[in-house]
Amino acid sequence: MSVAASGAATPLAPPRHAARRVRAGVWLPLVFLAAGLGYPLLLLIANAFNVGDAQALPPTEFGIANFAELLNHLDWIGNTLLVSISATILAMAIGIVLAWILYRTTVPGQRVFEVLIAIPYPLGPLVGALAWSALGSPQEGLLNQLYASLTGVQEPLFNIYSVPGIIFVMAIFEAPVAVLMIGAAMQHMDSALEESSTVFGAGKLRTAFRVTLPLMLPAILSAALFLFTSMMGAFAIPTMLGTNARFYVATTAIYVMFQSYPPNYPLAAAIGVVLVVITALAVWASARVLKKRTHAIIFGRNYRPRRMNMRGWTLLLLAFECAYVLVSLVLPLGVLLLASLQKSGGLSWMVSNWTLSNFHYVLIDFPTTRQAIGNSLLLGVGTGTLGVAVATTIAWMVHRSQSPGRRLLEQATMLPQAFPRLIFAFGFMWMVMSLPIHLYGTLYSVLLAYIIVFLPLAYRGMSGVVVQIDRSLEEAARISGARWGRMMRTVTLPLLRAGLLANWVLLFMISVREVSASLFLSGPGTQVLGPAIFSFWDSGGLPRVSALAVVQAVIILIALVVVRRLARAKPGR
Repeated sequence: MSVAASGAATPLAPPRHAARRVRAGVWLPLVFLAAGLGYPLLLLIANAFNVGDAQALPPTEFGIANFAELLNHLDWIGNTLLVSISATILAMAIGIVLAWILYRTTVPGQRVFEVLIAIPYPLGPLVGALAWSALGSPQEGLLNQLYASLTGVQEPLFNIYSVPGIIFVMAIFEAPVAVLMIGAAMQHMDSALEESSTVFGAGKLRTAFRVTLPLMLPAILSAALFLFTSMMGAFAIPTMLGTNARFYVATTAIYVMFQSYPPNYPLAAAIGVVLVVITALAVWASARVLKKRTHAIIFGRNYRPRRMNMRGWTLLLLAFECAYVLVSLVLPLGVLLLASLQKSGGLSWMVSNWTLSNFHYVLIDFPTTRQAIGNSLLLGVGTGTLGVAVATTIAWMVHRSQSPGRRLLEQATMLPQAFPRLIFAFGFMWMVMSLPIHLYGTLYSVLLAYIIVFLPLAYRGMSGVVVQIDRSLEEAARISGARWGRMMRTVTLPLLRAGLLANWVLLFMISVREVSASLFLSGPGTQVLGPAIFSFWDSGGLPRVSALAVVQAVIILIALVVVRRLARAKPGR
């Protein structure tokens, strides 16, 4: 029976040479991930049990003394869990509400708010910590000054250098990830499921809590797991906002031990192992919750997603969106721009106290920041290009090949998500130091680390695009005599164009603003923007560090504008 007669296309068996190429394409990324992820983890564990020479690599004496010592510092782990769990809950609450407003209601301005809500994530936690330290400092914070001038009350309105302040800033700058991940599922949910609830008399809010949220459980847990892992390894916000209050989390302790003389690598490694175990338990718990439960939201019949008319709630929901954009985007960028124009450390609205000399200093006078900007751009381009290439190859192999190793490859690709970035960078540093070739302190080591830690994000994006392409399009090319390479070049890659572009820019933006993954790997001459901004903050001088942060934000915003214009352009124009 012909394909046309049967109505179903049978996947064509690839030629023998193409099959060999496909099998190699499955196992080569596996080897890369095993070396780039497994070896650093092995070194991290080995150093955690090192009770001999702290500088020895590999260790020669083993014991559990480091974990015993860690019992005297359980507050580091407790503080980490406190801010990670609390910030994850707050970020998820914000993200769920925003995703529901954007994709399940008729509240106006969806296109505009989609862009505005997404921007805080690529701007990064470092910019958020710096901006909110200028906004919410008890003595000099702009909002506290404004409150004192309006009310005459000298007691500060709030103190950002506190545990609630840390949780708040972490949550608002990570919430866009929850919006993206949960919103993608909400857009594909059959609205008939919600309509059935209203038919039986349930109101809109009750329907949202009793129908929409339970069906979104896989997406919610996936987003929560991603956020929890990110916050377990968060460094910039807890360090910049918690130091004044002597509030230390695990990543702050690791950084202090790394910078001390002599460095206490074994105890730092023991802390890292504990964080990895905690995140692994979170992954296991998430899998257990979803096991043997059905959460199907797309069925075999055609449907058109319909939005709920919120009527009297519309203004309140619109106000919630505006409030989030205000605290996560408008106020942070506004205060950084104001601070970057100051002649001195204080914040003044008088134009006579403004100057552009801070931008002249970071862009022209100071060679370290010029190098950091150039290196960050190179890393952004390299991470975007190589990361998307690797992620696209893996996504195609997982969803198109018949290799028995494709599921193992998919699991290995998502594994870096379970490792806090600072902890991975710590182990990766030992790996590059132990290699026979010189990589430590070079951009190549930072590039390799970026590709590995951002691979789950790139794969998630490219996998969603690959599965949307019907196999029959590629099979038609094969029937016409096209070889595997020509089929990929002329059919598959052009169809993936929008996804390739979007994921390239995403990797570019988060590479430019990354701190944790490069903190231990960059060195003299290979400084990048994230650690450079952190070093500027550590040495004082709000105007100059704000100017550098504004430069970083401008780079990211330009990338965002360019990709939106390219995405709207028609192929071939």
